[in-house]
Amino acid sequence: MNCLRADDSHKKTWAAWFLEPIEQANAQQQSGDPAKNTKAWCGLVGAVGCLLFLRFFFLQNEQYRLVLILEFLQLHSPAEQLSVFISDPLGRLTTWAAGCVLCYFFIPAMMIRFLFKEKLGSHGFRLASFSDTLMFVLPSLFFMAPLVFLASTQPHFLNVYPFYDPPPGGGIGMDFLIWELMYAMQFIALEFFFRGFMVHCLTGVAGAWAIPIMVMPYCMIHFQKPFPEATASIIAGLALGWLGLKTRSIVPGAVLHISVAWAMDATSLFRKGYFN
Repeated sequence: MNCLRADDSHKKTWAAWFLEPIEQANAQQQSGDPAKNTKAWCGLVGAVGCLLFLRFFFLQNEQYRLVLILEFLQLHSPAEQLSVFISDPLGRLTTWAAGCVLCYFFIPAMMIRFLFKEKLGSHGFRLASFSDTLMFVLPSLFFMAPLVFLASTQPHFLNVYPFYDPPPGGGIGMDFLIWELMYAMQFIALEFFFRGFMVHCLTGVAGAWAIPIMVMPYCMIHFQKPFPEATASIIAGLALGWLGLKTRSIVPGAVLHISVAWAMDATSLFRKGYFN
């Protein structure tokens, strides 16, 4: 009997540990609070606007719209320079990464500071403890490593990754390393947008339901990716949303996201013979 009670206590402890961030999020839910209702409305409308702006002006095959805007403003020289810049693969990717940082980070950050009059740390833009980061990131990487390796055997995966292929015969050059750094910055901005801005804007009225609400647009931005990755984004979005609430930080999620993305690029390059 004592053993059974000890086992039950252990299970309850793990259950409480898992449910703690969900219960804390639910405790913030006050749908009748006008301030929280306004914040949720503004957050959702702002998020939709950011996603729309990013999709139709900064996605690689839509960047010509930026050139048209500059021409409309009669800024012909900047328009010509931008047109030349985005004609280069690295230029298009740089423009996309800059758009991600603008729409995923700077615009939401301005809303938090000047519209909501709150600190970015209250939306997860703060450091997590080193132990928390390692505790969640290392097991996740151990789990993801064989999945990435298996995915790299698929032709569709190799057609998509890496987004920027180094010039043939030139090896891994500085341009590729610069791109990988920009790629990482994009992931930090992405985590802030989905797991920080969206989740914390919604917890006041939706509690822990803010996580699955956030997962819907998060899955949709993966529609152009391979089907297994788009499907996995649902599970990843739920897990990263929980992780953000548990650690009160986007940093563990960003570290995990960047590590997996870099591993996918490295594995793809290995399959393509860049390390031979």
